[in-house]
Amino acid sequence: MNESVAQKKLIGLWLEKAGEALASAELELNAGHTNFAVNRLYYACFYAVTALLLRDGKQFARHSAVKSEFGRTYIKPGRLDVKWNKFYQKLFDDRQEGDYIPTATFEASDVSTSLQQAREFIDLIRGITDAG
Repeated sequence: MNESVAQKKLIGLWLEKAGEALASAELELNAGHTNFAVNRLYYACFYAVTALLLRDGKQFARHSAVKSEFGRTYIKPGRLDVKWNKFYQKLFDDRQEGDYIPTATFEASDVSTSLQQAREFIDLIRGITDAG
């Protein structure tokens, strides 16, 4: 398997994980587990951004590096609207809060809104990765 084919397969696998995490987020939200839903939403978007950066030949081991490179490569030059960087940062912050602060809670309506935004974000990324 040549490098290009292997890269496309890996991108597809990351996007598949994004879809699975998104479906998991919806299940958690429907079960009333908003903290877990937020966690899965963040990871769904993280996996999608990982796929997007991999498309450009970039791989990172740390979440902060993925976040930084996403901003540097897609937001700063105007390739994607700044709202997506704000959304991704909010999910990161919410996930941190939900995972590490035991008293953290999230309103189901807010998580539902984030779920819809995450779907749009991931669809946008799928469109970019499919185009390349």
